[in-house]
Amino acid sequence: MKNELNITLISPGCTISGDMIVDHGVSCFGLLDGGLVSTQGLLHVGEGGLVKGTAQGDHVRIDGRVDGNVHARGTLEINGHVSGDIIYCGTIRLGPRAALNGTIKRVARMLTIEAEQIPPGNERQAEQTDAQAAPERPESNVTELSRAKA
Repeated sequence: MKNELNITLISPGCTISGDMIVDHGVSCFGLLDGGLVSTQGLLHVGEGGLVKGTAQGDHVRIDGRVDGNVHARGTLEINGHVSGDIIYCGTIRLGPRAALNGTIKRVARMLTIEAEQIPPGNERQAEQTDAQAAPERPESNVTELSRAKA
């Protein structure tokens, strides 16, 4: 099977209500009233685009507006408006039009999207469990994210 470039486009004038999870790139120029998760590729909120919820992805670029938290596992570029906390583990770049209303925090890669919620004090137990059972990663983890959200 060839590696093809897959991108989901939310066009201007399009409104989606609910969470959206994709295993490829996504560009939002419309309105998404819910969370947006891209497990691979670029998550782009274009000029005029609005996400009312959490935006999570490998590589995140915000040129529009996000009213919610932003989580980036790789690169993060902001040249728009974010009202929420920013959590990243790679690099961050703030453009000349960047407007932030929240906190910025750099964390280890394992503490971003892939990490399960671990109650305080159980970090060692979780590390031992992860080291013992390292399952083979499926081709797409969209199903895993959907189950974790439920």
